[in-house]
Formats: sequence, C-alpha cells, structure tokens
Amino acid sequence: MSAAACARFCTPLTAGGGGGANKAKSNTSGTGSSSKLTTGTGNSSMTSSYKKKSPASDTNTEASFTFKLGRANGSSGNGSSSHGVGGGGGGHSVASSESSDPLESDYSEEEEEEPEPKPEQSSHVSSRSSSSATTTTSSADHENEVDEEEDDDDENDGDGRDGDDVTNDSNESIEEDDGNETDDEEDEDDSDESSSVQTAKGVRKYHLDDYQIIKTVGTGTFGRVCLCRDRISEKYCAMKILAMTEVIRLKQIEHVKNERNILREIRHPFVISLEWSTKDDSNLYMIFDYVCGGELFTYLRNAGKFTSQTSNFFAAEIVSALEYLHSLQIVYRDLKPENLLINRDGHLKITDFGFAKKLRDRTWTLCGTPEYIAPEIIQSKGHNKAVDWWALGVLIYEMLVGYPPFYDEQPFGIYEKILSGKIEWERHMDPIAKDLIKKLLVNDRTKRLGNMKNGADDVKRHRWFKHLNWNDVYNKKLKPPILPDVHHDGDTKNFDDYPEQDWKPAKAVDQRDLQYFNDF
Repeated sequence: MSAAACARFCTPLTAGGGGGANKAKSNTSGTGSSSKLTTGTGNSSMTSSYKKKSPASDTNTEASFTFKLGRANGSSGNGSSSHGVGGGGGGHSVASSESSDPLESDYSEEEEEEPEPKPEQSSHVSSRSSSSATTTTSSADHENEVDEEEDDDDENDGDGRDGDDVTNDSNESIEEDDGNETDDEEDEDDSDESSSVQTAKGVRKYHLDDYQIIKTVGTGTFGRVCLCRDRISEKYCAMKILAMTEVIRLKQIEHVKNERNILREIRHPFVISLEWSTKDDSNLYMIFDYVCGGELFTYLRNAGKFTSQTSNFFAAEIVSALEYLHSLQIVYRDLKPENLLINRDGHLKITDFGFAKKLRDRTWTLCGTPEYIAPEIIQSKGHNKAVDWWALGVLIYEMLVGYPPFYDEQPFGIYEKILSGKIEWERHMDPIAKDLIKKLLVNDRTKRLGNMKNGADDVKRHRWFKHLNWNDVYNKKLKPPILPDVHHDGDTKNFDDYPEQDWKPAKAVDQRDLQYFNDF
C-alpha cells in the first residue's frame, strides 16, 4: 500500500468557517496581524512555519481508502466549513467503516479501569442537535472503499472474549435499511416541517419559516451552514443544511443521525448547543448556537503559538467538557483546533460531533485526524475514551509549539511516528506542561493519564492546573486570554464570504430514501 494512499478515509464536518479576517485582542502573545485563513479554501497566510502540503487527491486500487485533505495551506478542494457542516474543512480527518479484518487482531487483554460516572452540574437533557456528518467515499465511486457491511461478530473474534459489546460505526447501506417502515402520522408531521420542542418558556412548535437566512458562513461536502435569525426570539442561530442525496450516497446516514442524537442528550457550557432539527423532501436541517468568534485554529495560526497561560485556559475548558462527555459514556474522537470555536465572550465551544459515539465497551472504527489519532486506533486494537486524552496531549503540544508533535508529509509517516512515541521537545517549553503532555501521550492506554482509576481527576490534579478552581472553570469565571473582535451576536467577519448565487436546490429524494430519516 503506497504512502500516498493513506491520507484519508474521509473528512469530517469541521467547526468554524475557516476563519475570515480575525482581529483579536489578546492578553498573551497576541494573535498578530490578521490573515485571511480558511481551512480548505482560499489562500492562507500563516505566521507559523507549520504548513502542510496536499498530496494529489488520487485513489489507489490496493488501498482501502482515499484522500480528502484539509489543513493544507488552503489547498483542499472541498471547501471550508463552519459549525461542522461538511467534508473538507480544516485538518486531515480519517473515517472508516468497521472491518472484519482489522490491521491487528491481538487485542490487549488488560482492560483499563473506567472511572465511575459523576453527576455534572448541568446534566439535564436539552433538545439540541448539531450534526456534522463525515464524508466517506461510496463504493459506487471508489472500488477501494472499506467494506461497510461486515458483522460485529467477526470483529469480536479478534478479541477472543465472549460477550464484548462492540458497536458498529459503519454506515448501513440503503439495502440494509429497506425494512424500515414509516408511521403515517410521523410522515404527516414531517411533511409539515415542524415539531414541538420543550423550551424554558414552555412548549414551542418550530417551523422552518421561523428562521430568516442571512448568509452562508461555511460549506462542506453535504451542504452549507447559514447564519439565520429566529423571527420569534430574534436570536441569531446557525442553520446546518445537509442534502439527503449526498448523505445517502456517501453512506453517512447513521453518522448524521448519531451525532444529532448525542447532541440532543447533552448540555455543557463548552459544547455547541442544539435547538431543533427537521427535514423536508430534500434536506436535513439543524439549528444550533451561532458562535461568532471563529476557530481556535485561526487564532493559533495567526499567533504562531500560544503562551503557557493561554494554552492552559483553553485546555482547562476542554478537560471540563471531556470529563462531562465521558461521564455519559460518550467518546468524542475528533479533538483538534479546527473543531474548537471561540464565542464572543472568549470561551470555547466544541463542535462537530460526527465521530462521537456512545460506548458500551470498545469500538474499532478507524477515524479521526492523522496527527491526533491514538496508537490503539492505528493498530486496530479497539479503543475507548482514552483516545480523547491522547488527543488532548497532542492539542496542548500544538498550542505551545505551533505544530503537532507527530507530523509528516504523508499520513503513513505520521502513523509511524505516533507508534514510535518519539517527540521533539522545544528547549524552552514549560517543564510542567511538558510533564502533562508526556503523561497524556503514553502509548499504553492503561497507563495514560485520564484513563486510569481516578479518570479525569488525575488530569485536573496535575501541577499544570493546580492554580485552577474547577468550579470557576465550569462557570466561565476565568478571564479569557483572547477576545474576538465582534460587534454584535450576528457578526460574520470571522468567517469567509461565499457567493450565494452558487447554491443550487438539492434534489428531492423518493419516499423509499426518505424513510431512512423518519426519526429526524
């Protein structure tokens, strides 16, 4: 298998709209002069030396996957995306359906101790959805696609244990869902494109006509994200519009529905919030928070790297969010700067839950962004929530240094460096931060900080965070080091401009295909 074939199974829907001209006030190293930087389109001007080249987007008949590149100096062809709308936005991302022939079948028998789920301060269920489906190539388009219809039992054989709960991330083919039946009453409601949702002020019946579309702030493989305004509440929102024909063609039905279901369940100050979702004959619609500050990725590229103080602030908010998600047995699996949006108040929002999954035990899906993938994912040994703590270590390193600890021109080279565990350390790196990164980037997941007996508490008690009051972190009482330059809640200056006339109406799907989204 050639190295040029290993870049990507797919590109997830990424957060943020690629960054427009960001002008930020910084209490640390500053964000420097603003540059027109997008994750996937346009020309990027980076102050950092970390610039990726995009290999040619070709396919290899010997490989099980194809290319779709992002972070590459603005050279990807799929377009940037905002609030997690389609493929092609920042960062290499890998996704694969589960295969019955994993790269290795000698799974580790030493199971890590899972922390007991802890009640969160704000854990009530909210009616929200932000679907950031991933983009995989359909078998009709590429002969080298991973088989997406293998049985879970075949995957369990490699583990050698009976009774493992192995969930299948693979996207079910259209034929497999043929037995789904549509309830007449549900069809009637769906055709009305409205639904009732419990809100703080009572039950509200939502309708698409309630939203005035203002402009496009992000694009992707499946569609686009638009800034819109709720005519009733006058609140600015982000409307994600996904073409059902593309979701079906790329076999992303289950990923789209899975992300929406997860985001409907969760509520946390550092996670994107979903208000409502619906569909018509052509598109899926999701209404969620509009985060006007843009991507953390853009601020990091403008600054070159962050100070230890700035990195500590953002890392703490991520730890708070991961602890909450893990308490609900949810693994995120796509932590990277492109999926972290900065709100007007300077605090983070994690977006793009296209790879997120509710775990029963372990999962075998090969997914994520190459630079951020944990060793156990590469080795197909089955993985769990420990992969998020690995990704946190990579993210902290990238914030402090300006580029990831494992980098190569080709993903195969990245994977080799990850498995070797060799990291080049800057001479003047904060030694306490370095110690935390080392404990997060441990190849043996059973010894990885965050995945041992005390769970997230081990991370929170590390010396790098010793000055923090974690209740203050959760309640957003810490002073943000970066304040986005925005003038009102509907400001779009931190996202690129897109020609509205380029958008063509999506084709309507027939009733047979529409039934796959009965519960949407």
